[in-house]
Amino acid sequence: MRTVFLMKREILQIMIMFAYPGTLNLAEIQEQIRFQEAGSLQLDDCIVSTDKNNQPINIIKFNELSAGQVPDDIVLVEAKTSQPANTSKKVLTDVLVIENQFKTIDFYR
Repeated sequence: MRTVFLMKREILQIMIMFAYPGTLNLAEIQEQIRFQEAGSLQLDDCIVSTDKNNQPINIIKFNELSAGQVPDDIVLVEAKTSQPANTSKKVLTDVLVIENQFKTIDFYR
């Protein structure tokens, strides 16, 4: 009997998550996302959850980029708002807690 070992190469992508309180306004959330993206991270997804005190939080997931890579600026607007100037495409639509209210947000680059 002969044993054959197969080696599989996988490139693992590192995902990093940050939690932001649901009390922030849209401009503050946008500023926090831009701050993280300036450090070679790129927004991937959002999840609404609660903290240990049952307060709403926004969990923002980021993918790690290669060193020195910085994505185009992200612009957040409430859904059904016109596409902001100086953006080329919508990259995500998701629900966030903004000033303690659930809102559907469009993310543009």
